[in-house]
Amino acid sequence: MRAYSRQVPRLRSIVLFCRDPYVQAPFWSAALDVPPVPEDAAALAAHSLASDESVLLRRAGHPDVWVSPVGHLDPPGNRVHLDLAVDAGEVERLVAAGATVVREERDWTVLADPEGNEFCAVHAEE
Repeated sequence: MRAYSRQVPRLRSIVLFCRDPYVQAPFWSAALDVPPVPEDAAALAAHSLASDESVLLRRAGHPDVWVSPVGHLDPPGNRVHLDLAVDAGEVERLVAAGATVVREERDWTVLADPEGNEFCAVHAEE
């Protein structure tokens, strides 16, 4: 019998739709510790993105994160939901980067990014 190799899809990128990439890209870059590619970092610094231009956050070993402006957004909480694995002190770092705490649960904290998209900071098991 011949063995069949099935290639499982892997996550290549995440797209975060937003109103303002000048706010959202720096926030998600800090939250995920994934920097913008050099040309997008320069465009953010110079405030020279085209009105429909996305920002690419990239770091080896991690999925790409595209921060993409769109004309219409669904209500906050429906655009994307990420669960971030965090260690002690990370919730405070996320708040310092611009997140707000929505509520505390036993094993995670629900936060919102600067445009109101909710995500969870899942506390490391002790």
